[in-house]
Amino acid sequence: MKFRFNKEVSKILDNLVFPRIYFNLEEDMKNEDETLKKAIKEEYNDFSEKMHSKLEPYKDEINQFYQKDIYSHYDFANIIIHAYPLYEYTNIDTYFNDLLKEEPNLLKDKIIKALITMEDSDDTSSKVFDENNATQFINQLKIDSANKWNLFMMIQNPHQHLVKFISLLNKIESLFENSYLNYEQKCDEVGSDLVKRLSRNTNETFKKITYDAISYEFNGGEFCDFYVSFVMPYTLRFIESDICRMVWGLEMEYSFKKIHELNEDKLAQRVKIFKALGDKTRYETLKLIAKGVSSIKNIADELDVSSATISYHINEFLTSGILYMSRDKNQKFGYIVDYKKLTEVFSDFKEDLNFK
Repeated sequence: MKFRFNKEVSKILDNLVFPRIYFNLEEDMKNEDETLKKAIKEEYNDFSEKMHSKLEPYKDEINQFYQKDIYSHYDFANIIIHAYPLYEYTNIDTYFNDLLKEEPNLLKDKIIKALITMEDSDDTSSKVFDENNATQFINQLKIDSANKWNLFMMIQNPHQHLVKFISLLNKIESLFENSYLNYEQKCDEVGSDLVKRLSRNTNETFKKITYDAISYEFNGGEFCDFYVSFVMPYTLRFIESDICRMVWGLEMEYSFKKIHELNEDKLAQRVKIFKALGDKTRYETLKLIAKGVSSIKNIADELDVSSATISYHINEFLTSGILYMSRDKNQKFGYIVDYKKLTEVFSDFKEDLNFK
């Protein structure tokens, strides 16, 4: 498989999510995962703190379009991208101009459908997508009332909501552009490097780059388009699409390496794994994954919690080594329990406590 780094789309994606950096400081303060903290460079924490201060004057507008929870799927930017994929565009202005030209009722229909199907991998052909259905859908979401209100405002007048969103991005354009200039060269270097490495022995190389944390079968296509993010440098996301698409955080390889090194300390890893298992919802999540339930939405529905909560718990399992990500040859993506790792941990635990 040949990999293609798309610099233009990378910039558009970063531009759309840039304002949510405002919430990073709050996320860092409540994050209790010591492994994750050690896997993040101090310079990014400094960058987040600096941006938080500069974005403070726009906090009310940011709150209208972005959820505070980093694991939430319902940022307006995500909904827009789901409704109107942007992967063929070369700049954000052209993308927005095309959206603004869309007939208002068609824009509304697409926004509502995107909202309802954001996390739904099932067949949606028999579903009805109108304002009443969207209202019911929003009401059952396990998010706070302020975020629900913003989604209600969005479905009532998507065109107006879009205009306000574009206005916000225009106000902070210089902040984004200056930040992008600081990271542009490094993004180019990482993109070019990954093109060379992943285009040879793709699956094995990817496992090596992620230090065996992810087993992903890159089959079924000639090309894979990927995008490098400096705004979210510690994220890895596979995009459901007609072709292979992947968002790679600028510091992901460093993060995988750091987590691997930390987990090499067997005692520290045992403590982290037992800590990860010490939450009832998290434990129930793991049981469902072990039974073959891979959909975050389905797990959330089963346990009556938000999808963001399940995403957070799964991230804990991934960083501790309890789970790894995988996609098989049938293109089915999911999370797999690392039984080999757990067997080692329990064996070492027995040895620690002198089990007879």
